[in-house]
Amino acid sequence: MSKRLFIFAGYDKLGRVDATLTYYLRALSKLGDIVFVMDNDLPDSELAHITQIPNVLYAKAQRHGEYDFGSYKRGYIWARDEKIFDKYDWVYLVNDSVFGPVFDLKPVLMDLESRGADFIGMVYNTNPTMAAHIQSWFIGFNQKIISSDVFDEFITSVKHEREKSVIVFKYEIYLTQLLVQHGYKPYGLYHDTDAKMYTQPAVVLQQGVPFIKKLSFQENNKIQLLYSFLSPELIDNIIEYANKYGIALCSDEKFWTIPYHRAFRATLFGIPLLAIRRQVYKRNTAYKIYLFDVIPVMKLSFNSERGTDE
Repeated sequence: MSKRLFIFAGYDKLGRVDATLTYYLRALSKLGDIVFVMDNDLPDSELAHITQIPNVLYAKAQRHGEYDFGSYKRGYIWARDEKIFDKYDWVYLVNDSVFGPVFDLKPVLMDLESRGADFIGMVYNTNPTMAAHIQSWFIGFNQKIISSDVFDEFITSVKHEREKSVIVFKYEIYLTQLLVQHGYKPYGLYHDTDAKMYTQPAVVLQQGVPFIKKLSFQENNKIQLLYSFLSPELIDNIIEYANKYGIALCSDEKFWTIPYHRAFRATLFGIPLLAIRRQVYKRNTAYKIYLFDVIPVMKLSFNSERGTDE
């Protein structure tokens, strides 16, 4: 299995470490080591939520005003100066602009890493209005790139910019173009031509990307369609996050708290083998299938107007 390092950029406008962030970091910690840099001044009590997560090699929280790429730069410089890059097959730049992973990230990364590309990502933005690029909220590089002068010069040149749009074009978009110009091959899991990450997140989930852009919660009035994809823990975390920031999850938030009831159970000598639990809400019906009544193996949802979601 590949050895991975995740350089994680965090930011919270309230200066806190919330449950959605620790959920994400715990998932990454099962797949590799983490270098964490947050563009906030955090008290030790908040930073402790990060340092107690397994495989976090370094955690720093200090306001620098250079957005995610400024955090990526600081995490990269720490790892470079500690001379640890040789230990890893892949180094990822990751940020907390998404909820997730919604489902198992390991097979997704194994698939991406097997494609023969030099740098990989969750979403390849191929919108014709701009240069094609891998979105920088989850992008990985092999040893050739991470040890190259090209990458070192690029990432260490990051500086404060007054406009976020400048950061997008100068760093996110240009990074893909720069690496391609130097002969490195990209690969993206999902090609997004019209911002579906923001406007139709359920479509992106169905295409195998295990993340939901946080901004889609503010711009999409059918967020309840994502319910059948989410674990109970992630649902609770998202509700907490939405309440903190005053985000309306959907037109009827009761949908998020409708319980599942057991619809079928098979046993052998009194031992539960298979259970199916059902949730019914208006035109939506969702099923969860469990082995031994405790291990979730599948989720299905139906809508009388739309057919099968998953």
